[in-house]
Amino acid sequence: MLPNSKPSKIIVISDLHIGGDPDIEDFKCTNEFIEFIDYLLKNEQQYNLELIINGDFLDLWKCQEEKDEKIKIIINKNKNLFNKLKEFGAKHKITLIPGNHDHEILYNKKFQEELEEYNIHIDPSQFFKREFLIKNKKFTAIGEHGNQVEPASSFSDFYLPTDSSLSYHVSMLFTYKVMRLGIKKKRPHWVQEIDNIDTDLLPYWFLSKYFYNEIGPILKSFLVPMLILFSLALPYFIFDIVTDYYQPKFLLSVLNFLDTNLLMKGLVFILYFDMVIVILLLFVSLLRKDFQKRLREYGIQSLSEILISKQRSYEEKAHEVLDGKNPYNKKADLYITGHTHAAELHKQENHIFADTGSWKQLTKRIPGYFRLPSIFYPYYLLSYLVVYEQPDNITVELRAWPKSYTPNLTILEKIFIKRRKYVPLPVLEDTLLKSYSC
Repeated sequence: MLPNSKPSKIIVISDLHIGGDPDIEDFKCTNEFIEFIDYLLKNEQQYNLELIINGDFLDLWKCQEEKDEKIKIIINKNKNLFNKLKEFGAKHKITLIPGNHDHEILYNKKFQEELEEYNIHIDPSQFFKREFLIKNKKFTAIGEHGNQVEPASSFSDFYLPTDSSLSYHVSMLFTYKVMRLGIKKKRPHWVQEIDNIDTDLLPYWFLSKYFYNEIGPILKSFLVPMLILFSLALPYFIFDIVTDYYQPKFLLSVLNFLDTNLLMKGLVFILYFDMVIVILLLFVSLLRKDFQKRLREYGIQSLSEILISKQRSYEEKAHEVLDGKNPYNKKADLYITGHTHAAELHKQENHIFADTGSWKQLTKRIPGYFRLPSIFYPYYLLSYLVVYEQPDNITVELRAWPKSYTPNLTILEKIFIKRRKYVPLPVLEDTLLKSYSC
């Protein structure tokens, strides 16, 4: 910070995924975002402030009807939001770093000019760098959207207009078609949530939504008791075998009741049916373990291993960038990324790693009681990163903007959701999630 100058502050957000499809309400935080910008306008006058949107601000993949009018369509659909950004941009700088969902902005001059009209300045680089000065010591922050770290979302050449990623083709051929199918068939709200589900969790999500939302009441009235009694199947099977050879007197009345009561006969039938399933699942489990072993021998990872390797890829990339392997050939103190939608801030030695999270709807998989399918619990965490100068140090904060939200769950989901303490609570005020000072 120079003498007699305002201290510097950057606000970094990412992954809003604002689209222009007229049939899909893809961005559900318009009011919160406008309130957020209003807050910055009113409370940050003492800083030399910059808002950095670190990729996937827009979701151009969802605009396929008018390819040359994508930005105009999105702006017209979200006029109040863009007018508020224009007001903010008249006083403070707004920088947009394109991500994989708005990659077209990099090479489309028309798109860039339309955004410039709202004071949104495009940085065509894959990386951005910001420096802060405290007591003659520089603090360097380097960031990127982060899609280039993940193979499925990376471009062979980030600056090549004709290039596209694997995730683009998956989204266009599958995800968005399912979303539009839900609109045409007038299916309930849950179909459009597919856009918020990680690819590796899609089979479990489909099973969950089919069970809780689509199965008819007659079939469900049979399946629910069967699954509830599932955990009792093996103990009862052992009990039945033992009592065939040994029947103590204190159990005679119980055994007689089980043999004569019609309701209990029905429950016993379900327990035996469950026992058959238990045996089948045991063989399936053994087969699955052997199959995974063979896959590993051929160098093919399981889903859980893919997730772990994905996390390691970001950690390795962070260390490379912080150690100077970046376009600036300069060591950094802070590495900022987005793309994963998982807000994170942690420190290792003198280096800080930050993921700005997302303003999209997120989903948490929570187990169901009695071996019922998992519940996919929707929630929001409107996270943003703040880096600013203070008289004696640089402070890095991960914060969350408030959004009140009540998920639309079925009655069965509300009853059988397990581990309620892990259910994400709504953020009701501007909240500090984590911070470091350097």
